[in-house]
Amino acid sequence: MNFFRSIKVRVWARFEIIVLAMLAFTYIFLIAMFPLYYGWMKRYEISETLAEISSEWSEDDESYISYHMQNIVVKQATDKKMFIEIIYEDGTTYIINRLGGSHSLSIISKNDFIESVKKSESGLIYKTFRDEQENNFVLMLGSYLGGDKNSPDSYIFIFNYLQPIGTTVQIFQSQFYIVGFLIMILTIFMSAFFSNKISEPIIRINNSAKSLSQGKFDVKIGKRDYDEIKQLAGTLSDASKEIAKSDDLRRELMSNISHDLRTPLTMIKAYAEMIRDISGDNPEKREKHLKVIIDETDRLSSLVTDILDLSKLQAGVSELNMETFDLSDNLSEVVSRFEVIRINEGISIELQAEDNIRIYADVTKLDQVIYNLINNAVTYVGEDNIIIVRLFRIQNGIVRFEVEDHGEGISPENLPYIWDRYYKVSERSSTHKRAKMGSGIGLSIVKSILEQHGFKYGAESSLGKGSKFWFEVPEYSETSPEMPKKHMFDKSDKNQKKQ
Repeated sequence: MNFFRSIKVRVWARFEIIVLAMLAFTYIFLIAMFPLYYGWMKRYEISETLAEISSEWSEDDESYISYHMQNIVVKQATDKKMFIEIIYEDGTTYIINRLGGSHSLSIISKNDFIESVKKSESGLIYKTFRDEQENNFVLMLGSYLGGDKNSPDSYIFIFNYLQPIGTTVQIFQSQFYIVGFLIMILTIFMSAFFSNKISEPIIRINNSAKSLSQGKFDVKIGKRDYDEIKQLAGTLSDASKEIAKSDDLRRELMSNISHDLRTPLTMIKAYAEMIRDISGDNPEKREKHLKVIIDETDRLSSLVTDILDLSKLQAGVSELNMETFDLSDNLSEVVSRFEVIRINEGISIELQAEDNIRIYADVTKLDQVIYNLINNAVTYVGEDNIIIVRLFRIQNGIVRFEVEDHGEGISPENLPYIWDRYYKVSERSSTHKRAKMGSGIGLSIVKSILEQHGFKYGAESSLGKGSKFWFEVPEYSETSPEMPKKHMFDKSDKNQKKQ
């Protein structure tokens, strides 16, 4: 793994970038822009003073300032340490000097500034100049009081010294460099700590995930730290459990299928040798031995077909060829295929089907569903050797198909898992009559086909009383030829979902 691309280094680097950005922001606004900000504040200060005096100015103040106005002007000059000069049209001058310096208007041309006030659109001017006597810069505001700018009661000039800030800025810079250095040293360790805190559970989960590829599905993943980490750990823990379960079931299926394949192959080889060595010249024995070989070959063919069909269905490459057909007639034809079972093993299949039930589905795949359900019932038939197959209409235009046996049944804890692709049907009973014919994937094929159609399905069973498998399908209607969506398969509606 590239060290510089690791989450630990990237989290640490981002912490440092944020700190550097904050320091740069502080430097720009606290030091670089301090002179501009200082000038703006001084300008705002004298503008505020002018506004305060203007708001209190009265047109009754003619050639002198009233006692009330004197108090206001003195207070403004004293509080803000300003030089204020008011000049009347008759030349009378009222000066308040709180700067401790010379009279500022003595070093400039009063008439020029009065003319500048008259010529300005707003009647307001600002001027910055150097007072050589005080060796300092002065910010001046010029305006008028009362009337308008062309015929005012008086003109007012407010002066404020701009204090030297060079030394102040240098002090700020020195402090900033020291503080910035200390902050960078501190954040290096803090960011390293937090990056470890954030990345450590992710690294731990990553290592746990790597162990899954080694077949260690029982990895214990701690659920702590942040909520997102807890959720990730919980998800991976659940996934590891499911993978472990699937892997166990896969191994079990491979073992079962290997056994199912090996048994008929052994039988075929044994009876072929018997024909060669013993019964080759005896027609009766030869016929009997050949019958076993043919049966075992059929069993192998059926098993391989089931595996291929299930693979296609679960891979989604098997398409439906939808058409309208009479399910009642098709059911009779499928049931007739089990006539040999009735003759050879005495198993009776009772068909109770209503006539003229037409549906819209893939006839080949639905026949496969019906065949697998009946064959499953035959495999687990009870001592009475009776299987009941029903097809009947229920409410709202829905048709229900059922296959019922009276065998040992399925325990409640196993019932939710009978549709699993790795569930071995023969494990349901140790004494069933035809366990040797089960491939363990017949019900998985049924499930895949019915879900592909969107049909509801389920199973009901009681130990010692038997089992009933069913599915429901909308009956075909000329007014609504396609499958009604209201009866589409819904996992939340299944009565056989896993707990």
